[in-house]
Amino acid sequence: MVETMRLSICVPSRNRQFYFQKTIEGLLRSKRDDIEFIFVDNSDAPLIMNDFMRAYADDPRVVYLPSADRVLSMKDNWERALQAATGDWVTFIGDDDYIEPDAMTVIKAIKRVNPEIDAICWAVIGYTWPSKELPRHGIMIPFNSFVVKLPQKQLMDKMFGWHEAGVVPTSGFSIYHCAISRPLLEKIKAIGGGNYFEHPVIDYDMAMKVIVYGKAFAYCARPLSVMGSCPESNSHAIGRLDDTKRKMDAFMEELGHNFEDDPILKDFPFHSYLGVTATVATTQIWFKKKYKLRYEGWEKNFVTACARNVERYRDREAFDIVRDAYAAAIGKWQHGVHLDSFSPVFKGDAIPLAVSGNSEVGTIIRSDVAGAATHYAMFDVVNAMTQPIDQIEVREDGLRFPWQEERTPFYTPPPAQRAS
Repeated sequence: MVETMRLSICVPSRNRQFYFQKTIEGLLRSKRDDIEFIFVDNSDAPLIMNDFMRAYADDPRVVYLPSADRVLSMKDNWERALQAATGDWVTFIGDDDYIEPDAMTVIKAIKRVNPEIDAICWAVIGYTWPSKELPRHGIMIPFNSFVVKLPQKQLMDKMFGWHEAGVVPTSGFSIYHCAISRPLLEKIKAIGGGNYFEHPVIDYDMAMKVIVYGKAFAYCARPLSVMGSCPESNSHAIGRLDDTKRKMDAFMEELGHNFEDDPILKDFPFHSYLGVTATVATTQIWFKKKYKLRYEGWEKNFVTACARNVERYRDREAFDIVRDAYAAAIGKWQHGVHLDSFSPVFKGDAIPLAVSGNSEVGTIIRSDVAGAATHYAMFDVVNAMTQPIDQIEVREDGLRFPWQEERTPFYTPPPAQRAS
């Protein structure tokens, strides 16, 4: 059974044809026959990708869905991608991201020893595509490559309790840059009334359902994918006030309504225009109320994450505007009792230098290492510097929890919503 498993790698795209094409080129270097590629275009100029994909028409692993006769919302575009997938496991990446297809080797190794596992996450490398604003940067490559089980309670605490959060919860286990089993996906589809994705903030909608309704979770500390950020991506907008508003306007326009008008959110005075922290929080409020999930004591950690969101703004005027807007929302919420926990600090407007060297948790390389100009070229260097994927240690007697191994997994925060 394990040997015949297949992984569907889904890549939805919206008007980022250059990066989409580079991602496809990188993925299709793989010769694996246990991989299915679902490439889904949702662009205003469909002929660009239609012409490009003709070169891959004879590859039986490739499923190409061209642009529809109308612009689809991100939710609808992701939905049709997952509806087209036939693999036993499914993962999504953005059109400016990359995943190592040999991740399937790790998935199979885990399933051999722990067949009950139904969601697998791994370390992710961050990569900013070269631009005038930030042509190069430092990339952390973690030393570890072990695989462990993670308890559901820890994931619940990270997601809903905002434990150890950065700007967003560090829980992982969305379908985005993680692999979810077909049985769990079909369970989520049934729960969602026939759709895999129910809420417009699709990555966190899926992550919350995986964590709540999944039974067994595995984590690989070795990087297996690259989370890209190009100038057109939503993640690139974090810390840029005008860019954030413009992308949120486009997101709501394509959706066809403002999801924050939902009566469920009437007592929660935070809005997505404040930033990604508020966006995740509104999605959580919707989820907890709809699915009657109770989780107490999360508020202070959330307010701390709000402060970190504000600190991502390096322009003083933008920092002040967003700080005051968050403070106003916190002041209106629960009688303002959490306002004392909100204390963002302006970090200045200096552009971080691209550094290299070693730290306590890994090696730092420059994003243009060895002349790399794409995410997959950079990841080729990562592969050469880290444990070969087919040698990653997966205990033959079954995975253990981190405290049994005396190891602490290296977490990479999950992404903001994608413009796909």
